[in-house]
Amino acid sequence: MENKNLLEILDEYFLSTKEAIEYLGVSRQCFFSLVSRGKINKIKKGSVVLYYRHEIENRKLDAFALRRKYNYSD
Repeated sequence: MENKNLLEILDEYFLSTKEAIEYLGVSRQCFFSLVSRGKINKIKKGSVVLYYRHEIENRKLDAFALRRKYNYSD
């Protein structure tokens, strides 16, 4: 496999810390609180930390649904 294909696969299934924080639209402190409480799982290999894209996407959908349910403003 080419490096390009491997990077595309990584992009499809994983997010970096920065990408996850930006996608969720939360502060670093809030994000790391979610990780430390086990609400978001991380994968660590050496100095690289990645997060499952599907977990981050589901977390955002859940937050959106809760805001609608309880009428919180966006």
